[in-house]
Amino acid sequence: MRLLLFVCVCALAAAQKEPQSPQTPSLTANLTTNLTANLSRQENVKLLPKDQQLKDALEIKWDGEFLAGPAFYSPHNATFEGTERTAFSFINFLINPGQCGHLDDGSWVKNDVSEVVFMYHSGAPVKVHFISEGGVYSTKVMGNPLDLEGAQFLVHVPRAVYSAFESLSNTQATFHSYIDIPAWSADHHQEFTPADMAAIFPQYSGLFEHLAKPGYQGEWTQ
Repeated sequence: MRLLLFVCVCALAAAQKEPQSPQTPSLTANLTTNLTANLSRQENVKLLPKDQQLKDALEIKWDGEFLAGPAFYSPHNATFEGTERTAFSFINFLINPGQCGHLDDGSWVKNDVSEVVFMYHSGAPVKVHFISEGGVYSTKVMGNPLDLEGAQFLVHVPRAVYSAFESLSNTQATFHSYIDIPAWSADHHQEFTPADMAAIFPQYSGLFEHLAKPGYQGEWTQ
């Protein structure tokens, strides 16, 4: 009887244990447990008043692991390399101050089907890092060229190219939009942790470590 009572008490205690914070679903199995910690930090970032006002006006909210507004999907289909797909999609995004990586954990993404165009609207400039499947590394800065020489309002990410964000400010957010042609789909969207990227491109391990650190850390050089 005592043994049965002990087992029941243990079972009840185990059932009452709840996680300390809600678990954020991962878009891919590649994301690690430090994603939750990074997301928690991002959710607690204090925006400048004007940034907060614009965020609210654009209805940008946490959607899974992104700060995003309502998505628009074209009502029309088009044929891409023999496959009929939704023609394009559009969505507004916010990059938090000091955000590095698409999920602020130094993560990279690759779209195997869509051409992607990032469109800068306001806020801090953002460096976009690219690595081709062949290992060629390059960067572009998304921002206002009147504020930062060489910055571009539009940044094109070719399909099947790895890319990652790096905010160039620890105090100001960045508002931008995506257009995916054809439309974004989870079926052809991949994400990679810094460890994943280092395994694929060991020659850029220093870059992946740099982007995995919280906040803008200054210019990375090879």
